Amino acid sequence: MNSVNTVQAALFPPIDRIEAYDVLPEQFDAQNIVGFRNADTRARPFKLMRSQIVRQMEEREIKLIGVTSAAPNVGKTFVASNMAAALSRIADFDVYLIDLDLHRPAVASRFSMETEGWGVHDFLSGEQPDMGQIARRINEERLVVVPGYRRDVATGELLTSAAGTSLFESLRALPKNSVVIADMPPIFADDDAVIIGQHLDGFVLVVEDGKTTRKQVQETIRLLSPTPFIGAVLNRYRSQLFADEYGYGFAYGYGGYY
Repeated sequence: MNSVNTVQAALFPPIDRIEAYDVLPEQFDAQNIVGFRNADTRARPFKLMRSQIVRQMEEREIKLIGVTSAAPNVGKTFVASNMAAALSRIADFDVYLIDLDLHRPAVASRFSMETEGWGVHDFLSGEQPDMGQIARRINEERLVVVPGYRRDVATGELLTSAAGTSLFESLRALPKNSVVIADMPPIFADDDAVIIGQHLDGFVLVVEDGKTTRKQVQETIRLLSPTPFIGAVLNRYRSQLFADEYGYGFAYGYGGYY
């Protein structure tokens, strides 16, 4: 076994051995998690998004995908969580959703998890080196959530530490049928997103119609370069020409959005 696979084996148990965390249907409803529901029309944009992402994964061997935004409060965690849920419904496809918005972690609350516990910060700081004590499999789905909880820590230093390197190596070394969705911080919050972007195969940008500007999108793509820009999600999209009736749109590539 090579060194990278040794790191992976030490950090992430096989998905069937990761402790399950039960989430009730009404809890999914309360947090607007619809990506698991194939028959729900609200899941339609995430299924369309899923198909396009899977195609790009096959064509470009993409495995680690970040979800970010230019500014906070435009719905990136909502998009990342539903994207991961929808992807996990593909047969023999394992999905890992990791909260790397270290200043404002929100993935745990989306899945109605406990408000405090071991999180990715604790792995990065060395407080909890066993990822098996942090990661949780949602119900019986093929979705593993690696939550984060607020800590008063120097996040940039943690991400660039040996533990940070080990984390990204372990994610990349996950089995071939795995995909990682990283909920990133907003690009202009600090340099965390740029640090994370260096380890990714591509990123999705969440923009809000009427709020996110053309310049912010251009600067985000520039700052994360050379990490490939996969596409943009237009959340709360007002136009009725291209928008889904539930307020989402998806465009692929820079020219697709503009």
